[in-house]
Amino acid sequence: MTPFFQGGQVIDPIYRALRDGVEEPHAEGREYVERIWNECGIYVDEDAPEKATRDLAAVFWELHLANALKHSAKRLVPRRQLGFKNNKGPDLFATSPDVWIEAVVVRSGSGSDALDSAFHLGAVYDYHPDQLVLRMRSVIRDKAAKLQGYLDAGIISPDQSTVIAVSGVDLPFRYKYTGVYPPEIVRAVFPANHPVIEINKRTLTRAGSYFEYRNTIHKANGSPVSTDAFLDSSLRHVSAVLYDEGSWVGQREHPGMNFTLVHNPNAVCPLPRGWYPSGREFWWNNDHSIGSRRLEDHALATTE
Repeated sequence: MTPFFQGGQVIDPIYRALRDGVEEPHAEGREYVERIWNECGIYVDEDAPEKATRDLAAVFWELHLANALKHSAKRLVPRRQLGFKNNKGPDLFATSPDVWIEAVVVRSGSGSDALDSAFHLGAVYDYHPDQLVLRMRSVIRDKAAKLQGYLDAGIISPDQSTVIAVSGVDLPFRYKYTGVYPPEIVRAVFPANHPVIEINKRTLTRAGSYFEYRNTIHKANGSPVSTDAFLDSSLRHVSAVLYDEGSWVGQREHPGMNFTLVHNPNAVCPLPRGWYPSGREFWWNNDHSIGSRRLEDHALATTE
């Protein structure tokens, strides 16, 4: 396998900083990217190193995703063996069960709904999850349309699962590791907003809890955007969405240990519960509540 990082002038400033940086995080990041390229390069496009000079985040996410799936005992099929015409098809394919994965990086965007990336050392900022939820909803919509195109073309079979894998690697730092619950990726597909706790006024004890119902958020211009796509028929061809916000730094532990997977209860071909055996998993219950669990063991998944 040829080296991932190339010399000379490049377009992507993030690529250039990682390639040429002299601090420890740069060296650590370069080592990790070179390693996953050597181990997982067969699962992505052969020209990935050249593409990375223009968009490192997108190429990194495909490689990191493949690496995490490989380490969780998923059987990935090399890109060359997929037989795509003109190399047109989903990004990754795993077998046993068959799962197609389409990868995408959520970015700050542009215009009035763009994420605020301004940063001043020592300043305090408000955080509004709806801004990121809007960006996530946009990339999920776009990738869902792309998956539908692959279904129509016969590349994906109706009896195969599909996952839209979203990365926040390119987001401004204030939109990462926010601790919001439920996470923004859950709010992008389920009608859930802030958690609510009911208190008995007489005994002052907890009487119950639930998530505030909300199936629409609004853009800056006032136009509505639905956030309950997993509860209607528009995304029945999408089995689940997956989210991660990690980067090439700090990957000494098991890759993908902080992935968040959200199941579509109306999927034509559901993804088995526990398919990805690490991180957090969310699903919609029959009583209209949201179930979740954290999977601590990075081991072979078992279905329930």
